[in-house]
Amino acid sequence: MVEGIDLLESILGKELFLKEVEVVKTDRGSEFSDAEGLEKDNDGSMRTHVFYCDPMASRQKGSLENYHKEIRYICPKGTNLQALGLDSQEKANLIVSHINSQLKEYLKGKSPLEMMEFLNPDLYKRFIEFGIKKIENDDIILKPYLLKEDN
Repeated sequence: MVEGIDLLESILGKELFLKEVEVVKTDRGSEFSDAEGLEKDNDGSMRTHVFYCDPMASRQKGSLENYHKEIRYICPKGTNLQALGLDSQEKANLIVSHINSQLKEYLKGKSPLEMMEFLNPDLYKRFIEFGIKKIENDDIILKPYLLKEDN
């Protein structure tokens, strides 16, 4: 997971990362065991703070659990992700694009990407440059076949 935080920092740039990723809240999975690696960048400077949720307390992660459910619609638990078609950063970006293009009631009918564009255009621009894109509402797919080549 340290590689994931490093990637996010490279997408956002140091200044924007420090502003927007003050806290990482996670469970105690083995992929998050290197708290120092998550919290410090390559030169040893503090970049974020990691907080661990209590065991069996998914409610402490807020709406993040709903995001996990949406990922599972596309990538069911126990499925071989490579066999499913998740074999590149572009495919991961496709999943993120579809999930974050959905209109949300709690966002007053806007999508997370629309809200990001409105509230923080610099952040939005970095994600667009990385390959995240808005998907039209009628074109959103939250099924495993999203990752198939002909889709």
